[in-house]
Amino acid sequence: MPLSASKINKWKATEEEHWERMGNSCYLVVAKKPTKSKRFVGVASIAGKKYKVPLGVWGKDFDCPNDVLRKWDEIKSWAKKNQCDPKKFEERNAIKKSEKTFKEVCDLFLKWKREHTKDDAYSTIKNRLGVCIRRLPDDILISDFSGMEGTTLIKEKVIDPSVNNDHPYTGKRQRRLMNNVFDFAVQELLLHPELIPLNLDKPFPFEKNIPPPQPHPHLHWDEFKSLIQNVNLKVDTKGNPVNASRLTDLAVKASMLMMVRVSVVVSLRWDMYDEENKVWKIPPDTKGLKRKFGDDKNYHYIPHTPQLEVLMNNLWAINGYQEYVFWSASKGNNPYLSRSTPNDHLKNLGFQGKQDAHGFRHVVTNALVDIKQKDEKMVSRCLSHLFKEGSIGNYDYAERLKQRREIHECWNSLLVNEGGLRI
Repeated sequence: MPLSASKINKWKATEEEHWERMGNSCYLVVAKKPTKSKRFVGVASIAGKKYKVPLGVWGKDFDCPNDVLRKWDEIKSWAKKNQCDPKKFEERNAIKKSEKTFKEVCDLFLKWKREHTKDDAYSTIKNRLGVCIRRLPDDILISDFSGMEGTTLIKEKVIDPSVNNDHPYTGKRQRRLMNNVFDFAVQELLLHPELIPLNLDKPFPFEKNIPPPQPHPHLHWDEFKSLIQNVNLKVDTKGNPVNASRLTDLAVKASMLMMVRVSVVVSLRWDMYDEENKVWKIPPDTKGLKRKFGDDKNYHYIPHTPQLEVLMNNLWAINGYQEYVFWSASKGNNPYLSRSTPNDHLKNLGFQGKQDAHGFRHVVTNALVDIKQKDEKMVSRCLSHLFKEGSIGNYDYAERLKQRREIHECWNSLLVNEGGLRI
């Protein structure tokens, strides 16, 4: 049992300082003459280090022994949980607010991302974060978003406008991006962890109602053959002529033949072609190849089939003196065709909502697996996907050119011989 108040009052100062155990490693310390003061000290060993913690003075800070023990228990429990000096207990709520504005932290976050993210992903992040900044009050501090009030502010000012404008996916991405910014601020010691928005890392209720992603529009192989005829003749589904350049026409057909994303196709360079092995060797940092930032090993290989050779010979006649296969004089963000050009052509042909260029990959997969009974994993590799199953995935950079060539030749022959594709 702890010392009673009456007993503490009776303690007299002696020639030497006296320590009286109260329980739970808490002590009453009676000073020696002439001060006659009575104070309390807690003793604890944490992470292999012993601490003596002043708790207060009898008659000034405490007049009940149980209050002393309760305070010491709270301090010791907190220190053991956080594995730190118990003397920091009183400092735990003295949190210094950041002087950085939200925009300043975003600028630092983007600078860090610039060095750790591929160009196309960085542009998306920058644009999305720019919207978040514009929707928030000017010069708001990063520390002004703490707790539920901060989360409510973010939801009302940033997320709700996107959701109310029928863009719930955008709202979800904005929440996740802003959570990444606050995590970055904490990691860089720009913000105390207790000043972050409450539960911003958890989905908002509206996110539960977002339907799962739908596949890109694509046709069954039997229907796809009619699309090929429209592409050949450059007429829409009603037979009306569609005006399109030869470069656009070849870009659509290259997207069919090469099985990769459109952004990879339009950004091809002539120096990616390996004459010795008759293969296109696509570097990991190519836009649309979906490799991690800094990956310099996982090249993608596209065998040069007879059909693809015909197409490339046509392109060489147009752009053989340029760096890019699909170089375009039209002004844009890049010196080559926009990745939207093949999709725009398909829309003009009357296939909007039925087939887009990315959906060619769906047609490829279904036709090769269902009709030609090809191995789905090898088909997936030809679509530029990586497999990292098990520990061998950390070592697997095999080119598999023979297997890839078999898949590509099968698909290209199917397009020309059974689909009627004319190059």
